[in-house]
Amino acid sequence: MTRHFILLAAIAPLAFAYSNTAPLLAWSSLKSNAIDTLPSTVRHASTILDAILNRDEICDYDAVVLVQHAGVHASDLRTLSPESEISRALKESPSTRSYPYLQNDRVDYNLPLLAPNVAKQCNSRLVTYTPGDSGIVLDSSEKHTIVLDMPRLHESGEGRSAEMKFQGNILADELSSLAVSFPKHLVVYAGLALDSHFARADSVFNAPSNTTLPEGGILKRYQLLTPGLITVLLIVLFVFLPVLFVAINALAAIQNPIKMNIPKGFNAQDRKNQ
Repeated sequence: MTRHFILLAAIAPLAFAYSNTAPLLAWSSLKSNAIDTLPSTVRHASTILDAILNRDEICDYDAVVLVQHAGVHASDLRTLSPESEISRALKESPSTRSYPYLQNDRVDYNLPLLAPNVAKQCNSRLVTYTPGDSGIVLDSSEKHTIVLDMPRLHESGEGRSAEMKFQGNILADELSSLAVSFPKHLVVYAGLALDSHFARADSVFNAPSNTTLPEGGILKRYQLLTPGLITVLLIVLFVFLPVLFVAINALAAIQNPIKMNIPKGFNAQDRKNQ
């Protein structure tokens, strides 16, 4: 039982450490002092975004591309092909940084809200669209601040991997096209945890009014296995049930005292008269 408790103690902090986190990647086609001087370990996304977007060198680029991808996890990025645009850019760009688990609890620190400040600072054209939108026309002769608003990643299991691959291919094509049009570019790719308070609020106010439940079982309709629930299940499985089992066995091992049988022919009155 002690071994189980130690195992639980080791797993429980990990469940809480990675809850409400999302990855953040940054790369530049130019040597970037802002990216190169970023700390190797950091907890909050706002620290990284401040260090990159509030530097004067941000205006040296023809295009600043901000990719917001709600619901993406670090594990989703690991499923991308090594030949994908994101993987290739992180390997070949002069300056790169990647953070798999960052918390973003500030309402004003998602990329669409930060983009207007960047555009104003650099006097650039602000454009927001979803990758694959054929109606967007960009003029490579002027500076741009581009927000690529990726669809939310909702699927789970094999469906999630397929959806991430599909979205990743569309994003790769868009980033490749932008790299050709704007050779001097900086890209910030940021996930957004769906359980963060401002992601939930955004989904409530911007979601279409559709009351149809998604197809599939209950695990596809609701997020049941949250880190808190997993921790409770681990405590019940490895602590409470073993203790209960030991207690029941201990109670079952208790025996009644040995009864004193009265010998045959014993007479208490005769015994008293002796």
